[in-house]
Amino acid sequence: MSQRSPKSMDRPPRIHLASLGCAKNLIDSERLLARLATAGGLVGAPAEEADVILVNTCGFIAPAREESLDVIRSYAQEKESNPDLKLIVLGCLVERERSALREALPFVDGFFGLEETDGIVAAAGLEPETDDGARLLLTPPHTAYLRISEGCDNACTYCTIPSIRGSFRSRRSEVILREAEDLVHSGVRELNLIGQDTTSYGRDSASAHSIDRLLLEVSAVDGLRWLRLLYAYPAHVTDELIDVIAETPKICNYVDLPLQHLDDDVLRRMGRGATQRQTLDLIRDLRRRIPDVAIRTTFIVGFPGETDAQFENLLELVEELQFDQLGAFAYSREDGTPAAAFPDQISEPEKERRVRELMLLQQDIALKKNRSLIGSRVEVLVDGPTEEPDVWIARTQGQAPDVDNVTRVVGPDLLPGDFRDVQISDIDGYDLVAKALG
Repeated sequence: MSQRSPKSMDRPPRIHLASLGCAKNLIDSERLLARLATAGGLVGAPAEEADVILVNTCGFIAPAREESLDVIRSYAQEKESNPDLKLIVLGCLVERERSALREALPFVDGFFGLEETDGIVAAAGLEPETDDGARLLLTPPHTAYLRISEGCDNACTYCTIPSIRGSFRSRRSEVILREAEDLVHSGVRELNLIGQDTTSYGRDSASAHSIDRLLLEVSAVDGLRWLRLLYAYPAHVTDELIDVIAETPKICNYVDLPLQHLDDDVLRRMGRGATQRQTLDLIRDLRRRIPDVAIRTTFIVGFPGETDAQFENLLELVEELQFDQLGAFAYSREDGTPAAAFPDQISEPEKERRVRELMLLQQDIALKKNRSLIGSRVEVLVDGPTEEPDVWIARTQGQAPDVDNVTRVVGPDLLPGDFRDVQISDIDGYDLVAKALG
């Protein structure tokens, strides 16, 4: 039974927010929290003590939607013990299925899309203030995501992003730079640039910068130590971009390339805009021109019509290319996408089998790569302590936050946000183990 006190009308509402899905959703949540706090709300309350619970949902694929619905229903139990509690649902799932959600979740007090923050603030019982773009970080204070664009024009045949977040729009470079400066001045030392397709930055405006010029400008912010580019659409990676990553010390030697597949026929039906040969040439070029580059990718298996031979071809190329980080996903059949109507849909058990086989292969690759690092010296960014004394979670340049493995550093007197030289001494599954130097 909840121990929440009866709601008082003479104090600000206590607000709890659950943010689901990707880093882009996380930034939406951070901006919303800042607006709620500016309006006088008490943000960060535990769910059992809240007057208002907000759930920022993900609607990208079926498993994400199921997770969102599970979380919403779990919070409905709080309303049973406190009828005055407001439960508000927002984000991508609302953009996709608002009417269906209203019918399925009658206990929810409000549904709001991506651009309806004024309505959310008002529904929480507050007076909306002007949106100044401020954020309350939900990441550790030394690291943050920086969104450079919104939406997508790539029209991959399996993807719902354009229908949820709209067409591609670059943010103005001066706005991005000002936000980067504000974040660094607040203590952030690592910025991770994100967007549905970061390598298309500036292509929608004749006056906008290219992504390589934007990287140079952000990297010049005084006090920034690491800058990492995520979500680089492989068909749009240019020689100029590779040169900037290779030649700019603050930019991490890390390239996130969501390849999705490596078979020409599957790539064509996915609408990816790059061939197998172009992709292989790009990967080899990256490794030739960027010392010690870490390449992360994702693959979709079980796409409609993917034959056994095409899947085996993918496995052979993954074995050959030896990616540093790799994620695999079973194809999700999404209503409204062209691929949902493709023939030769593959069964769920077979899709899951292929995911397991690919990830077992990557597990062997990752373990071999990790073992090869034993004895080497690298710089890490310390994220925070573990439950073990003098053992800390940290990351190398080749380990992006939230999605990659980590480095467990043994040593006294470390602090979150420290950059420390370490020596890799062992491995622990996918993770590295290191000793702090100096």
